[in-house]
Amino acid sequence: MRRWEELRPDLDARGIEIVTVCADTPEEIRKARDKHGARALMLADPDLQVTTRYNLRNERNVSPKGIKALPIPTSFLVDATGIVRWIDQSEDYQVRSQPERVLHAIESAMPAAAEG
Repeated sequence: MRRWEELRPDLDARGIEIVTVCADTPEEIRKARDKHGARALMLADPDLQVTTRYNLRNERNVSPKGIKALPIPTSFLVDATGIVRWIDQSEDYQVRSQPERVLHAIESAMPAAAEG
């Protein structure tokens, strides 16, 4: 999240909001927000109900002991009308989309948003 917050001026200028869904509890999210100064809307999905509903549950690549499944790290670029313009997924639960890669996708898939 810290890397995303570094890009906040670019995202704000384009009117882009960051929304996350994660397996953390609301308390864990609050602590992370405080620690990293994150301004993104962070939604808790500790039971993976939302993750499962959207078929983003990664049953295979799990290494932390005691954890059955984690979400597949996925970034969606959704325009103002709700159309998904770009998706980036990782097989590794520890790897997230690089912010620069997402900015490039914004410029390519949503030129109006890129122009501000």
